[in-house]
Amino acid sequence: MRFGLASSALGFDERCFRFSVRCDRDMSTRIEAAARKAGVSPTTFVQQHFDTIFDDPADETGFVPQKFARHHNVSVQAARLWQAMATQASADRTITGAAREFCAAAKVSQGRASEHLAELVTAGLVTVLRKPVSAQAGRYRIERGGAK
Repeated sequence: MRFGLASSALGFDERCFRFSVRCDRDMSTRIEAAARKAGVSPTTFVQQHFDTIFDDPADETGFVPQKFARHHNVSVQAARLWQAMATQASADRTITGAAREFCAAAKVSQGRASEHLAELVTAGLVTVLRKPVSAQAGRYRIERGGAK
């Protein structure tokens, strides 16, 4: 309980914190107009901007994992895995190997390799051409997700 009330009664999520943004009337009008143009509420518009503050800088190809993850609704680790696979893929966008190897190249947890790969498949960013079986590596096609 916080402040003598059950946290859930206030809709309080202890994992989230609130911040206020001060701005003059002109800035508020500009934010509201930009939010309308984007088809979102002013609060969502400001939150989307806030979410980009701590993004990693783009790599030499222009890839930003956090931005890609938000755009495709996958985890940042899955985004990094997609980039590692896309970088290693052949001209026809196919790649053969084990998910753990791709995770090692992406510098993400190899213990969750199958989960990250499943995210990419569910999002339509990777197609499984041949499932990995015992000693035989899997074969995948990297779908055009773009380095967003």
